[in-house]
Amino acid sequence: MALVTVDEVASRLGWPLTPEEEIKVQRFIDDCTVLIEDYCGKDFERRDNKSFDLVTDVGCWLPIPRRFLPYLTVTSVTYYGEDALEGWEYSSGGIYLYPGWLPGRVVTVTGSWGYSTLPAVLSVACTAEVIRWMSQTPGLAMERTGEVEREFATASSPQSLSEAAKQALKRYKPSASSITLRREGC
Repeated sequence: MALVTVDEVASRLGWPLTPEEEIKVQRFIDDCTVLIEDYCGKDFERRDNKSFDLVTDVGCWLPIPRRFLPYLTVTSVTYYGEDALEGWEYSSGGIYLYPGWLPGRVVTVTGSWGYSTLPAVLSVACTAEVIRWMSQTPGLAMERTGEVEREFATASSPQSLSEAAKQALKRYKPSASSITLRREGC
């Protein structure tokens, strides 16, 4: 799901887009959405009654990747292709199973996760990045018109998040945290 629409970007620009510009803006929006979700490590799109697979390790605890954690509710847990498991409990970023997981098995977790309403900073950052990308000419390092010379930063490709966008998104990026240690034998 895109974080903004082509019309929202066009309204910020203040002029109507040509059909070619609309296609370019839509692709930039798609790219920026992927970069923001990757930078933040979260899936912002609301997903209801969907599944994802995890591979088990030895022990009672199965951690869930941060991407799925925002507003996660787990409805069922199954070993891949088998009946639903009993005795599991979802708590603080993972699933407990007593007496323990069979190592190396694929577990399918079904539930709902993601934001029902996107935080406004996501659309602001996405719009600003798309407008910035549109104003850059790839491969152009310097422009000279008469006595006036402009130099552009070309250290990275235009399709990357700026430091301003990263600063705006830092609240949604995972930070250092403590880890939970559990004793074997559950």
